[in-house]
Amino acid sequence: MNIATMRKLVLLSGTSLLASATIASAQEVPAPAAAADETEEPTILVTGTRIQGAQINDVLPVTVLDEEAIANTGASSGDELFRAIPQAGTVAFNEQNATTQNSARGDVGSINLRDLGTGNTLLLINGRRMTLHPGFQTELLVPVVSSDTNEIAPGSVRRIEVLRDGASAIYGADAVAGVVNTVLKGDMTGGFVEGDYRMSDGTSLYSYRLSGGYGFDFGGGRGNITVYGGYFYENGMPTSERYYAADENRLPLVVGTDFEGDASFNNRNTFGPFGQFDIQAPSSRTPIGDDDFYLQPDYFPNCRLDFGNGICARNGTTPTSDVRYNQNYDGTLISEKKRYNAMALLSYDLTDNIEAYFEGSYYRSESRRNNEASAILGATPFRISRNAYWNPFGPVGSPNRLTDPRITIAAGGADIDLERYRFVDIGSRDVTVDKDVFRLVGGFRGNFGSWDFDTGFLYSEADVVDLARNRVSMTLAQAAINRTTPDAYNPFNGGCLGDPGEGDCTPNSQATMDSMRIDVFRKGGTSLALADFKVSRDDLFSLPGGNLGVAAGVEWRRETFYDDRDPRLDGTITFTDSITGEFIGSDVVGTSPSPDTSGKRNVYSAYAEVFVPLVGPDMNIPLVEELNVQVAGRIERFTDIKETAMVPRIAASWTTVPGVTFRGAWSEGFRAPNLVQVNDEGTTRVNTRDDLVFCQAQVEKGTLTNLGACPGASTVSFRSGTENLVPEDSESINLGVVLEPGFLPGLTLTADYWRVEQRGLVGTFGDDNAIALDLLRRLNGSTNPNVIRETPTAEDVALFNGTSLAPAGEIIRVLDPYLNLDSRVSKGWDFGLFYRVPDFGLGKFRLRFNAARLESFVQSAGPDSQELLAGIADGSLPADVTVGGLGELLEIEGRPKWRFSGSINWDRGPVDVGLFANYVGEVWDTSVTRDVLLDTDDPNGNFYRVDDQITFNLSISYSIKNDTPLDGTRLRFAINNLFDKDPPLADEQFGYYSELHSARGRVFHVELRKEF
Repeated sequence: MNIATMRKLVLLSGTSLLASATIASAQEVPAPAAAADETEEPTILVTGTRIQGAQINDVLPVTVLDEEAIANTGASSGDELFRAIPQAGTVAFNEQNATTQNSARGDVGSINLRDLGTGNTLLLINGRRMTLHPGFQTELLVPVVSSDTNEIAPGSVRRIEVLRDGASAIYGADAVAGVVNTVLKGDMTGGFVEGDYRMSDGTSLYSYRLSGGYGFDFGGGRGNITVYGGYFYENGMPTSERYYAADENRLPLVVGTDFEGDASFNNRNTFGPFGQFDIQAPSSRTPIGDDDFYLQPDYFPNCRLDFGNGICARNGTTPTSDVRYNQNYDGTLISEKKRYNAMALLSYDLTDNIEAYFEGSYYRSESRRNNEASAILGATPFRISRNAYWNPFGPVGSPNRLTDPRITIAAGGADIDLERYRFVDIGSRDVTVDKDVFRLVGGFRGNFGSWDFDTGFLYSEADVVDLARNRVSMTLAQAAINRTTPDAYNPFNGGCLGDPGEGDCTPNSQATMDSMRIDVFRKGGTSLALADFKVSRDDLFSLPGGNLGVAAGVEWRRETFYDDRDPRLDGTITFTDSITGEFIGSDVVGTSPSPDTSGKRNVYSAYAEVFVPLVGPDMNIPLVEELNVQVAGRIERFTDIKETAMVPRIAASWTTVPGVTFRGAWSEGFRAPNLVQVNDEGTTRVNTRDDLVFCQAQVEKGTLTNLGACPGASTVSFRSGTENLVPEDSESINLGVVLEPGFLPGLTLTADYWRVEQRGLVGTFGDDNAIALDLLRRLNGSTNPNVIRETPTAEDVALFNGTSLAPAGEIIRVLDPYLNLDSRVSKGWDFGLFYRVPDFGLGKFRLRFNAARLESFVQSAGPDSQELLAGIADGSLPADVTVGGLGELLEIEGRPKWRFSGSINWDRGPVDVGLFANYVGEVWDTSVTRDVLLDTDDPNGNFYRVDDQITFNLSISYSIKNDTPLDGTRLRFAINNLFDKDPPLADEQFGYYSELHSARGRVFHVELRKEF
């Protein structure tokens, strides 16, 4: 960031000039009086500025969703509501994308404007920050955080304002992509009750919602209290009710396409009830002919040894696709969930100039789902004793030693390593996630003479308890397997012979399984305390073009988080193999060790803003009806990383003739590294990675065709945070035009071009890239110190002899700390239309259209990545080595070129009809590559193309307005996804991109509302 430039601009004033999509101080600005037979759109006078009363609406690219637009989306949750905004981007936090305890599980949603990265969008309620969701999600291998959009109940919202431009100069950190402000219903006089019932066509899924509210004035009209609350219940949907989600083998779904037979569409897992083992004896001692074997039904080919009961052993380390397990069997696609929300808003005029206000809210969500049964991690096998009751290669005379005469294992028997196994008979993991959030806001606003002020204090806290039942303890499991009595756990009995991927037809006894079961919890919490003081004046003095406005303010906030892991995960209770003595920091089957983590920070900031009307209509300057300029700046200090960020913003709007306005803005922004990235003391993760160093030796020896055929192995990656991280910088440009033609009253057209450059993005280099860099440096005589290896064994030395590489040992772990790494440039266009059609006697028509066109999304390499790219370019590295996550990422794993939504509403008398359309464009699924490659210049041409999708919602309502007891009653019937479109197929766990699409299908809902 150019400090000199910033200081100059800060001196001019400073804070989001036209930046910030929220209503100043979150106050409602009343619309002009409307005729009795018509309803006007609310007039927003102070959006995007802290200067109350400033007339600068057209300066900012802001999308506004009023109550009618919100109803058009058909949303039953905040997540569904925000997904209907084309600029919202992919949703990283969702229940289908979070199946492990290291993810943010449960009833949670996120926002990611422009796809600039989760955490780059600031969410506000009534103009002040929301607290963050306690859990985090991994995005590009880095933990990211977000506020939970599901905390916002659509029925409690009066309006949503989306500023589609960087707003760090007004709101500080996290507003790089923009700001979303939710304006709640307040100042009610009267009340309402409402009920809504929904059912998903062709499934058992249903939900209902009950809500109500009441408000009244008191104190002679000086005060108002508004309270409302709601309850939501959804029964959930199993994976079996959607053909694309029921089975991870989706080969039947691509028959007749270019990808017919592509193994990538069979995602059944190599860990199942038919285990894979390593005999601790010479391979010549059994007819298997290999120390590595796995079990399968005996009617499958290549059986080497009969185990009885329809099961045999086949040599090898990787089970064939036919014996792999369907992780979605008996799983949950949509969780059972409950939501409770309650809110109270109070305002009272202490004097004619000072108003006291208060907001209090409580939100609770409860969700429950089944996830796949626990499987051991490939990097953490444990040993089965030769004396274990069910060991088929135990001592001679032991009860279950196989009697095949070809077995020549010593009379004392042999130990066996359990390397791949899923405890299917234990059952699916039963996961409940309960979340509680409360928020308190109190303050004063008003004026001192000509100056408006607002000062307040906010405190909000969120707590989550994630409890997984039917987990398995490593210690208890090994003890159960190694018993010498018949009540030992038997991992050699396979599963179901008809379809090995569906369930376990040979379960162990209930008592044996119960002896291994455990519950595993994860508790997390966040808090936000904030105090601020803001002043503004829209008429500091007069200029020929109008009144000059100013605003300034200071803010303090304190952010905290904690992540409390179960003792079996945080290192309190660990696993030590009772036979080998190998130590592992986690005692939970299938989950890597994770330490407890916590962190806090204080943030101090100040901002200032100036609005300068250089030219006004009364000046009669040709082609310059109006010319307005805003200048703003902010300074923010973070105590934990000891960094200070200063950002400016400048913007202008130029009305050439009435109805034609050009607008533009330039700003700098920042995002501080989140508390997880700073305070993570070290998280171990196990991934399947290619050891390219060993594979390169095999290629040179001729035992491997190329590096593309390198067999993956479980690799331990160690990721850690640091206080040395600095805020990510950004620079934003926004240029647009607003057309309001006088010959078509009621029509507004907008078009905006935007470009954002982000620098010093927090990320990890990636363990796969680190291994590739280790290969490159070893080819040049050095090493990558972040790849920690064992001392080479004699076998390793023999492998490397005669190659271009010095002997290397197996990988112990890869160090992959969080760093300020790459940079990114994104750009695109937004288009908008709003048209209130003049009433010609046919009723009132309202048209809305909002489109987002992502033009480019280019991520550039940091120094280490550049070293890799240079090695590939000059031939030092084989062409099989690739560096992912760099270059043009448009349409890669999300980020479609086009997204749009549009609606038509018509009402006449008591009847209102709405039609809403939502479109999401195509993307490339890079996890699937054509078996037969095309010769194409398109770098993505050999990947699988995920189709685009357009869905329609239709609604019709009837309102009763008379003097009977039914006055104020409205009945509404709606259909979401009118034509019952399935989500486009993708190579994901549930068969579609949950970040972009929904599995709910066609949804019918009936709503009854009574106002009083």
